[in-house]
Amino acid sequence: MIRTIVITCIVGLGVGLVLAQETGPLQILFIAENEVGKVWVNTSLTLQRTAEPYLPMVVAVQNLGEKNATLERNSIWLADLQGVIYVMPTVKEFRKNYKRSNIDYRMVSYGGIPWEGWRWNRRLEPANFFPDLRASTGNTTRDRITLRKRHAIVNLLYFERPRNLQPNKPFFLVVHPEGWEVPIRIRLILS
Repeated sequence: MIRTIVITCIVGLGVGLVLAQETGPLQILFIAENEVGKVWVNTSLTLQRTAEPYLPMVVAVQNLGEKNATLERNSIWLADLQGVIYVMPTVKEFRKNYKRSNIDYRMVSYGGIPWEGWRWNRRLEPANFFPDLRASTGNTTRDRITLRKRHAIVNLLYFERPRNLQPNKPFFLVVHPEGWEVPIRIRLILS
């Protein structure tokens, strides 16, 4: 039985919507958009890793702007209420300090993210910020991706764990690729 909780935040409009569906393992999805893009964050795995040095999150980014958007490792980060920024580690740092990535790749969920439609329409761009070492192919780091209009990425990302991470205390995912004048900022709450 999948249980889905979807929290939608339209950036700039301040509208929030919570939907719950009783039909399987817990899925927690945050969505935000503005005129240049849309971002989805599935935090189902994140909830299981709050004590680890890095927080895993499945993040999808779609470019809705007329110009190309270029995503790099420094285009996506976490921030806390005090404005402290938590970045993605390098692959070398990550592999040295995090031992659960093989388990994470088996447990990861893309629930609620429309990646199959992008793939079907050939609008899903390959991204690989943290390669799966178990894979025999496709384990090369790819952390600079150009998104044309309506193209998207979906990737399991890791961020330095916020120092003051606590249940029910908000923090933010910020996505600001080159080509977007305005970033998308999603308020996340883990409980």
